[in-house]
Amino acid sequence: MSDQNPLDTRMLTRIGLAGIALAVVGVVLFILVWNTLGRADVADFPRLFAAICIPPAGIAGIMGIYLLIARPYDDSR
Repeated sequence: MSDQNPLDTRMLTRIGLAGIALAVVGVVLFILVWNTLGRADVADFPRLFAAICIPPAGIAGIMGIYLLIARPYDDSR
């Protein structure tokens, strides 16, 4: 078990800032995809579908890369 206090304000601040940053990335990706596909004269439904699906995939990719980099190496395997 971890000996950290679950209500550690420093940790909660870091988590909150990371959540805000990921939310901003998601909104920016949505706007970027929406405008890019709009300029390419893509119909509204595929444009909306892509703009809704791509940002969560980008956020998942960012989180996956972070977890792979930040996870300590377990030498016992």
